[in-house]
Amino acid sequence: MKALFATLALAWRLAVPYFKEKRQGELVFRWFKIRMQERWIGLGLLGIILAINGAQVYLNIQYNAWNNRFYTAVQDRNGPIFWYELGFFTIIAFLLIASGVIEIYLTSWLRIRWRDWMTQHFISRWLANSNHYRLKTSYGKTDNPDQRIAEDISDFITSTLGIFVQIFNTVLTLLAFSKVLWSISSAFPYSIGGFNFATIPGYLVWAAILYSIFGTYLTHLIGRPLIKLNYQQQHFEADFRYSMMRLRENSEEIALLKGEPAEKKVFEHAFQRIVANWYRLMDANRNLRTFTSFYDQFSVVFPFLMLAPAYFLAGSTMQLGVLMQTSQAFGQVRGNFSIFVTLYGAIANWKAILDRLTTFQRAMEAAETDAAQPGVAVRPTHRDAITANGATVALPDGSPLVRFDNASFEKGKSVLISGPSGAGKTSVFRALAGIWPFGDGELGVPENAHVMVLPQTAYLPLGTLREALAYPNPVESQDDAKVRDVLAAVGLGAFADRLDDLSEGPNLASRLSGGEQQRVAIARAILAEPDFLLLDEATASLDEASETGLYRLLRERLPNTAIVSIGHRSSLRPLHDELIELQRPEDDGPFVLGTAKPLLAT
Repeated sequence: MKALFATLALAWRLAVPYFKEKRQGELVFRWFKIRMQERWIGLGLLGIILAINGAQVYLNIQYNAWNNRFYTAVQDRNGPIFWYELGFFTIIAFLLIASGVIEIYLTSWLRIRWRDWMTQHFISRWLANSNHYRLKTSYGKTDNPDQRIAEDISDFITSTLGIFVQIFNTVLTLLAFSKVLWSISSAFPYSIGGFNFATIPGYLVWAAILYSIFGTYLTHLIGRPLIKLNYQQQHFEADFRYSMMRLRENSEEIALLKGEPAEKKVFEHAFQRIVANWYRLMDANRNLRTFTSFYDQFSVVFPFLMLAPAYFLAGSTMQLGVLMQTSQAFGQVRGNFSIFVTLYGAIANWKAILDRLTTFQRAMEAAETDAAQPGVAVRPTHRDAITANGATVALPDGSPLVRFDNASFEKGKSVLISGPSGAGKTSVFRALAGIWPFGDGELGVPENAHVMVLPQTAYLPLGTLREALAYPNPVESQDDAKVRDVLAAVGLGAFADRLDDLSEGPNLASRLSGGEQQRVAIARAILAEPDFLLLDEATASLDEASETGLYRLLRERLPNTAIVSIGHRSSLRPLHDELIELQRPEDDGPFVLGTAKPLLAT
């Protein structure tokens, strides 16, 4: 019971925020349009859906009473009543069908609005303060966030709405049809083996309850493994898709290394986990389906077995219509008491989805907490330089990696940072860019300064070349003539007539070499005109002559920008004013990034 309440609390925490959203939303249906707070739209749609379910319960009660009248008319061969009841049935059937269609339409409407809000909410939190990066570096168990946002949110909303509405409908139906069974029980008492059922008020209701409790308990025992298996299946499916996505993203490197056999083994291993878990799911579903099928089939004859003695009893006044009405009412009560049996598979899948979303949410909360904790803090200053003295960059586990000792990067100067691999040079750049919270101390960055980092692997977003050059700003922020001029300056003049070309698809990175991608990144930096430009081996894919030309172009086009580079090539030294070498102290502590030295003196 404690676990049930904990699960419901998690579901409540995920579901309720949408129904508290106060931002304005617009509800449009053909000519009808209205603006109101989104919470009132969501609550309004949900209220109408529940009202429709209430009306459907009333119609089902009328249909149940119709069973009595109709089959009694058949038994009595009463033609006028027979034809009248057929007309009554037509009206009830039409209303049930119409209400069902309207309910499905409104449910779909609510689902897409709820999904739109929840998706935007999760994406905003995922992207805010570089949480997506923190999740990647610190929370390895948060696998496949793309799947959790793209699929799990949709599945959660669909399952939650379906289960909640069905439970609401079940409660109303249970109350209504229990009253019907109770009245039939009191009208037709009988005895078996000397035991008078009249001593048990509403014996048919209690029979339905006991039958349902028995079925529910066995269903739980048989179907319990499905919760874990459904969770694992989603996890394994996502891992399999991700492994193939990595091949697509690194296709050239894999082809050059002839790595296809190794990749195939990875795929086979990932897929075999899917297959093995699927067989376990098959076995669990088979066991559950076997029991529930037998349970449902026996439920058809159980009410007849209960009332047969009263029907065939000498002198009994029970008519065929009452027997049919009882059978239908018993089925409703039994079905509603057995909702756990009916929904067990859906609930097991819903629980797995809920676990995936809540673990993702907890990871984002932890990342947000980390971002708010003291770490390497970036503080605004009124100087024209990035300064750091005493701050320490650490690994996610807290181990100190690099300590700043009176380091300074002034506008208009170029500084080269060198040191052994693994010394933490890239982590220094991450700290300067404000996305690395691990460590302590402060970095002073000029107020409102634009710090831009170009990593070794240039990122090209999906879209046109023009969009890649302007990224992350809109294309309208750049003058067309300037874009073409910079493109030619970095050696990509041949692409000037293909700035908006999407004929080969939006994946620009798949059509450009590593060197061309780095040229695009350099052009992006020139167009952005940052105050501080940090180059993390951003020209490593180019030959030395091209690298020299691009560095000179940067100095020419960005004379007031501080250029800070990481690189191992000796040819980079003449292209910079100053050098900082990471030094390992004698006490084997963290590397020290100290004061820059003029390169002419080294």
